[in-house]
Amino acid sequence: MNFNEPNETEENKIEELDRGGFKRQLKNLIYTAAEISPVTQAQWEKLLEIYNFASLSIEVIIQTICRNSAFYSQERLSLNFPSISPRIPLSGNQQIALEMALSNSPITVISGTGATGKTSIAKNLAQVAIDCSHKMLILAHNLASLSPYYNLTTYPLVLSPQGDYYQKVINRLRYDNLAQAKMDYLPLHLLPDVELSKLRTPAKLETWLPIIENNTYQQLADILKLESEFQNLTQARLNLLAYRLKQLLPFLQEQLRLSQIYNHLSQAGIEEIARQLLANPQVTITGTVAEFMQVENRVLWETSFDIIIVEEANRLHWIELLFLAGLCKKLVLFGEDMSPTYGQAKKSIPYPYNCLQFNCFQWLQRHLSPAYVCTLKEQFRLHPVMAKVVYSCICNYWVYSQSYYIDDNLPGINLSQINRRIIWQDVSDTMVGDKPVAENMVRFLEKLIRNQDGQVMSEIGMITFSPTQTDAIKEILPTISSIYQNQLFVGTAGEWSGKERKIIMVNCSGSPKNIPVEDINIALTRAKDYLFLFGDCDVWRRYNSPLRSLLYHPAVSQERQVII
Repeated sequence: MNFNEPNETEENKIEELDRGGFKRQLKNLIYTAAEISPVTQAQWEKLLEIYNFASLSIEVIIQTICRNSAFYSQERLSLNFPSISPRIPLSGNQQIALEMALSNSPITVISGTGATGKTSIAKNLAQVAIDCSHKMLILAHNLASLSPYYNLTTYPLVLSPQGDYYQKVINRLRYDNLAQAKMDYLPLHLLPDVELSKLRTPAKLETWLPIIENNTYQQLADILKLESEFQNLTQARLNLLAYRLKQLLPFLQEQLRLSQIYNHLSQAGIEEIARQLLANPQVTITGTVAEFMQVENRVLWETSFDIIIVEEANRLHWIELLFLAGLCKKLVLFGEDMSPTYGQAKKSIPYPYNCLQFNCFQWLQRHLSPAYVCTLKEQFRLHPVMAKVVYSCICNYWVYSQSYYIDDNLPGINLSQINRRIIWQDVSDTMVGDKPVAENMVRFLEKLIRNQDGQVMSEIGMITFSPTQTDAIKEILPTISSIYQNQLFVGTAGEWSGKERKIIMVNCSGSPKNIPVEDINIALTRAKDYLFLFGDCDVWRRYNSPLRSLLYHPAVSQERQVII
């Protein structure tokens, strides 16, 4: 404050006091641990810098907290995204959400339960940002949630929990890209040739280039005929291949020369390429929030991003939220819309100093200006019959089913004894354990499959709530069939983020207190046609969660399973 300036109004004094109180509360939040770690200290120093030189997105959040009401900023960004046609098909409501994310407002919060298309919107947004050369960071809570973004650019950079980020880029260049440089291009007037590509590795070229150069066209065809990999070719095809090799000799010589240059590029040359990659706005950076917050990736804390996209933003901590908001022009959050029935209990605490005690994503949903918030209420995955049951358990509003997107074709699966779309296989608590329940699930799977066809197995998945449950199932699968092991995806709820199958089997053993509601919601919204759950009904009836609501729903069939 400049004390030489005229006195401020009483209203401004109150707001400054509130901002100071918020800052103190923020400091208390980051220093909750008795021992201050180097990571905590580094994060606080950066957060203090962000707070003092607030970006527009973090200013909107702070003003909303301090005013105790929705705040709309009159300032606009200059990203100026063009009008687009989505590359991934979107519904009308999803396009509205995408337009909000593409607007020049500093922050957009897009919420929705599972299967409402949040990732489809985010992928469209990311592609537009790349096309417009905007510097972008994509983060998620689970690494599996980032897999849809790996094919957006030709060179996505993924954060690593170990090592310096800049050094990781250098290592990836050296071992993945330069050592195995992709050299399968051809002159534009030629179509791809599978047989020709067999000879285009550097090792093969070193052997074959002298042969091509020192033999006539007909001699080369005779030599090719003696090679085992070309013995099945007709004489006409061999002649064509020999002609192509003679024709492309200068081209192939240049390819080998470039490969050798890449392999022997100096350290300084690799470092220069790495610096150019990091500076290139079209290179997308992806990773988990936890990895980004590590000191090893501190070089990225100094980067000014045009847009930051956060998947699973409902798992964000306030520190992470404010940190990310301060590093970008535009912050777009995609998160699970959690029902207050299972969320944090409401507390009558004086506002605003204690708002940091609540889930930041849910708080933003309720307190930000409606101009910044969008809730998705359409689902495109679950069969309409299933959707009525599942969504009534995990959210407190009606979710519409776009049934014309849903395919109900399940060949090769024995459904003659299945009378409901959602079935709970009740397993006694005294018999519940990682291995017994895993065995029970695999036996049920064997009855369900008419034939061990790989295509059928790829339509089925198993979800667990802990790595030990996953390991128990994976240990049994090879003893039954290699097809089960190779084609059936088994993973924790976090590993299932963004994935789907026609049939899902969920292992509900273990203590309900140790299973987050977010993981339960993921498990309930991965199945397109049939959902089977395995666990003790009595245990889950005693614990307030979406699974308890599911058990009491009349459309859910409960069958008793006896483990011998």
